[in-house]
Amino acid sequence: MSAYKYTDAVKQLQESGAIGLQDFKNLSYEDLSELLEEIKVWCLYANGKLDKLPKESKKKKDKEKNKKKDKKD
Repeated sequence: MSAYKYTDAVKQLQESGAIGLQDFKNLSYEDLSELLEEIKVWCLYANGKLDKLPKESKKKKDKEKNKKKDKKD
């Protein structure tokens, strides 16, 4: 069984609109922290519309961009 990750949590939120405490417990600290920040923004600015919750981690996207940048240099 694979580890529960940010993308799994987002998918669950989009499908059901809820996430359980056990699922929070299974997330890494980094993923949990980022998910909670995204939920705050999502609730404030997207009025809780499920389709507007980011499907991918912004931090992971930034890391990928930085890796590509480093390879070019």
